[in-house]
Amino acid sequence: MTMATRGKWFGRGGSHAAGGNDAEVITRLRTQHLLLLPSTVGVDEMSDLLRTRVPDGGDLSAGDAVVLGRHSSIAGPHELSMEAAVDAAVPMPWTLVYALHAPVEREDPPWPNSDDRDGFALAFPDGLPWREEGRGLHLLVALARRLRGAVRVADGQLIQPDPERAIDHTVYSPYWLDPDVLLGVVARELPSATLATQTMEWGGPPREAYTGEIVLADIAHDPLNGQELADLHHRADHNDRAVLSDDEVLDRYAIVGTSPTGPQDGQIEVLVRVCEEQAPAVALQEWSMRPFVVYEVRWACPDQAQRERRLPTEPYLASRERIRPVINAVTRSVYEAATGIVTDEDGFGVDPYFL
Repeated sequence: MTMATRGKWFGRGGSHAAGGNDAEVITRLRTQHLLLLPSTVGVDEMSDLLRTRVPDGGDLSAGDAVVLGRHSSIAGPHELSMEAAVDAAVPMPWTLVYALHAPVEREDPPWPNSDDRDGFALAFPDGLPWREEGRGLHLLVALARRLRGAVRVADGQLIQPDPERAIDHTVYSPYWLDPDVLLGVVARELPSATLATQTMEWGGPPREAYTGEIVLADIAHDPLNGQELADLHHRADHNDRAVLSDDEVLDRYAIVGTSPTGPQDGQIEVLVRVCEEQAPAVALQEWSMRPFVVYEVRWACPDQAQRERRLPTEPYLASRERIRPVINAVTRSVYEAATGIVTDEDGFGVDPYFL
């Protein structure tokens, strides 16, 4: 057998080079979860995608394994000959593989006749993977979806995700766009777009809140005396006045519009929020350590259950393809107005001008 291989195998006790003993490598590949990719996918492309999900994990193109967690990593690429692929239980026609090293961690079996978009219920009928194994497998499936590959799980089952399933996008930007400004931007591609704001008048707490009747049943065994109740109200009033004196800060809003292809295709949502937490997708940006703005462009399809099925119906698939160009156009418009970076719904970076 012949096989070209690079990278390192990472285990709990360290790593060792994968060259030299082909039989040992083949044995390992037979018992690991594998990402199977077209031979045209280069290691640099794979490294770039992993870097958006695991910024500090390592660099495959430098010969390292990418560390996902304390006990898990991805190593490769392993370029197999046809004979080696058969020996490693890699199905035809795949010969380029990456291996996931992770401990076996399973939870309860899926419910009978349950379905899921990535086919985990079918591939793991005795117990769904979770923790490090589950996170690693979901990452492999996301990579397979992006790169039009497949995942061969350790027991031989094949998961081949639909590469067209990922339709939503997210724009990360250091800049906040006011609702009216973004509405004008989105409306160019989505004429029915409106601000999704719902307000109602509030007259304050009911009388029972001030007299104590509203909580009397809960504190009847130890009620507040008159002076204690007056002190409590005084502190509450002071706090209310302090809050009301502050300027109102808007840190999130939404824009919603019916698809121009027709109401049968659902709506498009643009969800906007300020994020103060670190996000892997922006870790390499100079503004990543400051609060930034997340613009999520999502399809609100009429039948969400179909979206989560492994094999959705033909009407759903037709609807998805009609809405896709609109989602892409809205994403480009948001990006051009806010700048930043764009990711797909699996968290991988995309060029908005190639959508």
